[in-house]
Amino acid sequence: MAEAVLASVVESVTGHLLSLVSQEIGLARGVSAELVKLQTTVSIIGGVLREADRRPVEAEDTKEWLKNLKELFYDADDLLDDFSTEVLRRRRVTGGVERIFNEVSIFFSSSNQFLYPREVADRVKEIRERIDAIWNIRSSRFQLEGNNNLMGSSENVSVLPIVGVGGLGKTTLARLVFNDDKVTEYFEMKLLWVCVSINFNVEDILRKIVRECTPSNNEGIANLRMSELLEKLKIWIDGKKFLLVLDDVWKDNRTKWLELREFLMSGAKGSKILVTARYPRVAETMTREFHELSGLPDDDSLSLLMQMAMKEEREWKNQNLEKIAREIVKKCAGVPLAIKTIGRLLVYSGCTEGHWLYFKDNDLSSINQEECDIMPTLKLSYDFLPSHLKPCFAYCSLFPQDYVLEPRELVYLWMAQGFINKPRGSGKTLEEVGYDYFKELLSRSFFQDIKEDLYGDIMSCRMHDLMHDLARLIAGDNCITIDSSREGKFQGGARHVTTDDLNVFNGFEGERRIRSLFLIPKKWIDTAVLDVSCFRSLRALRIRWAKITEISRSIGKLKHLRSLDLSGNDGLRCLPDSISMLCNLENLNLTECWDLEGLPSGITKLVNLRQLSVSGCENLTHMPRGMGTLTNLQKLDVFVVGEESNQNAAGLNELSRLIGLKKELTIRRLERVGSSSISSEVDASFSMEKLADLQCLVLSCSVHHRDTSNDEEVLERLRPHPYLKGLRIKAYWGARLPSWISQLHRLVQIEIAGCHRCRQLSPVDHLPFLKRISLRGLSNLEHIELSEGGRMPQSNFFPSLEEIELEYLPEFKGWEWERRGNRIEEEDGDSSSSSLLMLHSFSDKVKVKIDCCSRFSYMHGQQLLQLTRWRMKDVTALLLHQNDPLLLPLGPQRPMAVLVPTDPSPSTDSLSLTALTSLSISYIEDAEHLPVELFQSLPSLHVLYIRNCPRLKALPLRAILRHLPTLETLAIANCTKLDLSTENGDDDDGGGNAEGMTDLLQLQGHHKLRHLSILGVHKTECLPGWFQYFSNLQILTITDCKGLKSLLPGRLILPLLTSLDSLVLSYCPELDLSIGESEDMPMAAYSQFTKLRELEFYEIEKMETLPWWIQHLTNLESLVIISCENLKALPEWFPNLTSLEHLAICSCGEELTRRCQGKNGGGEDWPKISHIPHVEVER
Repeated sequence: MAEAVLASVVESVTGHLLSLVSQEIGLARGVSAELVKLQTTVSIIGGVLREADRRPVEAEDTKEWLKNLKELFYDADDLLDDFSTEVLRRRRVTGGVERIFNEVSIFFSSSNQFLYPREVADRVKEIRERIDAIWNIRSSRFQLEGNNNLMGSSENVSVLPIVGVGGLGKTTLARLVFNDDKVTEYFEMKLLWVCVSINFNVEDILRKIVRECTPSNNEGIANLRMSELLEKLKIWIDGKKFLLVLDDVWKDNRTKWLELREFLMSGAKGSKILVTARYPRVAETMTREFHELSGLPDDDSLSLLMQMAMKEEREWKNQNLEKIAREIVKKCAGVPLAIKTIGRLLVYSGCTEGHWLYFKDNDLSSINQEECDIMPTLKLSYDFLPSHLKPCFAYCSLFPQDYVLEPRELVYLWMAQGFINKPRGSGKTLEEVGYDYFKELLSRSFFQDIKEDLYGDIMSCRMHDLMHDLARLIAGDNCITIDSSREGKFQGGARHVTTDDLNVFNGFEGERRIRSLFLIPKKWIDTAVLDVSCFRSLRALRIRWAKITEISRSIGKLKHLRSLDLSGNDGLRCLPDSISMLCNLENLNLTECWDLEGLPSGITKLVNLRQLSVSGCENLTHMPRGMGTLTNLQKLDVFVVGEESNQNAAGLNELSRLIGLKKELTIRRLERVGSSSISSEVDASFSMEKLADLQCLVLSCSVHHRDTSNDEEVLERLRPHPYLKGLRIKAYWGARLPSWISQLHRLVQIEIAGCHRCRQLSPVDHLPFLKRISLRGLSNLEHIELSEGGRMPQSNFFPSLEEIELEYLPEFKGWEWERRGNRIEEEDGDSSSSSLLMLHSFSDKVKVKIDCCSRFSYMHGQQLLQLTRWRMKDVTALLLHQNDPLLLPLGPQRPMAVLVPTDPSPSTDSLSLTALTSLSISYIEDAEHLPVELFQSLPSLHVLYIRNCPRLKALPLRAILRHLPTLETLAIANCTKLDLSTENGDDDDGGGNAEGMTDLLQLQGHHKLRHLSILGVHKTECLPGWFQYFSNLQILTITDCKGLKSLLPGRLILPLLTSLDSLVLSYCPELDLSIGESEDMPMAAYSQFTKLRELEFYEIEKMETLPWWIQHLTNLESLVIISCENLKALPEWFPNLTSLEHLAICSCGEELTRRCQGKNGGGEDWPKISHIPHVEVER
């Protein structure tokens, strides 16, 4: 009984807290923060006590514990009730919202004699700490009988920790699970990966989860309050089956884990939380069951060592290395990271038996290593590093654990500290030497998880947490991290400092010896004016995402500064002219400083500048005149063309002087190169071909630009070096793209976007290295030329293609296949036996993304065949092989092909559709019926789409499904004349004969159809009666069927409901859901209707009361009713829906809205729905 009373008091406290926290009543900051903390504590305890209420408690010490907790909650309830009462009193006495805010603010202000804000906060904090103190002893006293694992898992969300020593492969195993295709299919929500690391801060973890939920829109997440984070999290995970990976958890704080866990328990049944941790005690705070990894077996350890040492089996056996190797791997304790590291050392120590024996007896034997401690082994790998790599590795300790590192940034930071030495006589740049340093560290396993771009360059990597520990060990006091909690302290010998809060520097402004200063905030902070001039020895300053709006002029005093990174400071509008005094500056990073309007003219004096990054500075108006003098520039990511009238703007001519530029260059606002100035902007000496090392070129005009008078001329003059690997053209308004595109024989990727007037694209099918094509927003593009002048493509047709993206090309029909004079022969013209029928076929190895290309037909390996805007006879010819269609082999990987109905040839292969898994038929405008025979050659089909066939009248679905035994998804859309109800009669080909009975038996229990969607099929008045036999159907969606009058005849709807998991009915004005209500059926038959979980009605005009069959859906969890204005009330049987967790009633008329108002509103139907946890009622 005590626990039941306690649970009720907890509910009261929870109610007060929700009211106070959710109302905007001007709480003082300290008061608000303490209330939120108390709310978190109470919510955790409440969940456990609700479970305790269902179980007997016999132990006397547990009863005493519950009693003490109850008394404390009574105190909390009294205190909060005082607050709530005063708020209510002032709300009643005063009128108007503003006065309420003012009065309540005064109530919680220092001028109120009743309570000072500090006193309020202290009293709330005292209550919370007393609750925590009692609650924290629960593990030793509070054991509920009959519940062996109360907190380890819940009905919906379960926890699985993976435990093992560092370097054993916990994260690797979690990654394999996370990226598995079957796992991705199982979870309906996007999978989430969060690195927790040492600090288990609940708010930080929730912020990371929300950021993972919205990867494309992270703006503002850093500044969200806890309540706002929870609101967003609720939207994403409530009722959804999700997988969350919490990687590298260190802390065994059960209170914080329970706090986090409580916020994640609203996911759907089957949701999982996968945790990786080094220590079993961490896992035991979460659950009693966990998976503990062990080290690799001896043979596997030996195999991995030899692989890393680059030894084939025959080599190490012939060279007598096996015995030595087995003794070496014993030191690695079966830990893959240690084995890989030692293996790479063996590569550098020599390849003979003598070399390996010396390594084992001298180098390896010198380390003192305890069991399961591989740090000494890893330290040995550091000892073996060449001296020039050691400081580079140690310097990486400045970045947080699991931080995504960019090799390019590391190189410039190493350069700033003088770690990179260019060998005499070397033709390489410092950047290239630095990149060699990075690759050597990578080859020795100091970095991992690399990501490469299409050109093979490494864009990012990570350090294993053990390697990060090693870097910190090596760096010692030289490189330190001080966070806002002041857990770290400034050491006198520190030269390089990282922090998440600039305020920590207030204590050591006089430490002028600091050479590196990094700000890596966990969330956005407001810095306003940046002044670090006291640190006169700075070589590298990295202040990202700090909301800096102004840089102090005193920055010019940092004469040693070589790397300045201010990226992400979106409020920064300009830089001080004094920046021109930084004569040693090599790297200036202003990426995503969105409000930056210009660069100081003095920037042209920075003759040592090697990298200038301004991508994402969308308000940048021009580049300063004199940019061409910065001849040491190796990277300039954006060049903005200024207005013709701007005398201070650099012209395009200056670009051709920067012959050292590498990587990617974007030229923006090309429309400003007007016809009157084209000769002055682009004179005879100008040539982009001088930039021979440029890897990728982006040419961009403004999307608002419409004057196309000289677009084509300008782009022709911007011919790049023929070795260019990447080309992007954006918002170009010429009718024809530059002719030089087809001459870029080393092109790896090409992207054309937003070029709406372009009707023709130069041939690119012959380019031998082209891996990726992206065409988006070319609304007038019809064909792409072939390199052989329109003749049939041969074996060099896209020989290296890996990815193609076609998006919003409404007129695009494919590659130009036949030319007669200057006219393209259309496939819908007069056809003869010699004409060609185009079907582009992409290999399974090619990643294909095609969207809004309604005239383009193609085939993607054996996965998808899309036939659009063909004639019916051509569809028949393809699917029935009437004209013996053949597939031309195109390229070594056969990325593309053309289907031709001609005589067989020895060099061609027959097309087979027996393994095809997906078929889409759309815009077949002359099709009145689709014969059953069309589907006889498709036994492996899983997905079938039939869409936008305006003349289609008949579709023998039952017979078709007989030939498609593996079909799982069927979608029929916008076939306005199609009548599916014609199959209800006995005269159909499967009515009462033996064949028809076979069809029905196959449908009943054996057919795999799981998802059926019917949209815009207006002639259908009723679904066929045999739909009831779809015993595996899980999702049925019927939308915009204007003639639909009933779902199934009589009560045949009931058998269908035994299998469905989700049913959606929308925009069917004639649908009458009351049909069958008067017919009798034994009550025993209703017991099986327990499957349907989700039911949605949208704009069902004839629905005056809910369908009678809903009362038998005992497993229904979600019911959504929107815009059903004739629905006036809920039926009396509605409280029988005891499993219902979510009810939404929106735009359903004033009467129903009034009846469903809460208890304060006094709605007549409120008692029928008050048991439902989540109710939304909106007019």
